[in-house]
This record gives sequence, structure tokens and C-alpha cells, in this order.
Amino acid sequence: MFETDRTAPTGAIERWCSVLLDELAAVERELWLVLAVTLAIDVWLTHVGLQHGFHEANPVMRVAIETFGIAVLALTKVAVLCVGGLVRRALSDPGGVVVPLGLTLPSIGAVLVNATLLAAG
Repeated sequence: MFETDRTAPTGAIERWCSVLLDELAAVERELWLVLAVTLAIDVWLTHVGLQHGFHEANPVMRVAIETFGIAVLALTKVAVLCVGGLVRRALSDPGGVVVPLGLTLPSIGAVLVNATLLAAG
């Protein structure tokens, strides 16, 4: 039996993460823009889906939308942007870029799910 050392050199992961954060920091403004557009598309797709007989999967948002209308979803998305911005201001550079990235990725996932459901339905 042969064994190989598969451990990363000391500090290699930290250097890789640092380089990745630096590269993401260079496009942070664009990440915020993608997030804002994605959140707007999510509200629109949710509205279209509700008009076609679909139901909001989040039970809290379902009750809120049924009570106050689709505008409450839009206000919630604006609140997400505001809270994200405040958290971002509290974090150091360049590590703070994880805030828009962490909000954008699941938002893109939600848009893809909504678009897929609408296309299939």
C-alpha cells in the first residue's frame, strides 16, 4: 500500500481564501447590484406565480402577503438590502464582501426555482 500526504501546506488555504476575497472585493459593487436586481426579480416572479395559483412556500411570508399584499414582500427585500448594508459596514475589508455574496447566492437560487416552477406550470 502506498500512502500520499494529502495535507495542504501550512497557510495555503489561508492564502487561497485571501486571494479569493481580494478578487471578490474588486467586484463587490457589482455583487450588490446583482443582489438588488435578483431581489426585484424574485418579488416579480412571486407576484406572477401567485397570480397563476401558486402559493408562497414561506409560511410567514404567505400570511404577510395574504394580509398586506405583495408590497410586504418588496419591503422585506428592501429591509434585507438595508440590514445587509449595515452588516457590511461593520465588517472589515475585504472580508465584508461575504455579505453581498452570501445574500446573492440564495437569492439567485430562489429566482431559479421560481422561474422553473413558472415555466413548468
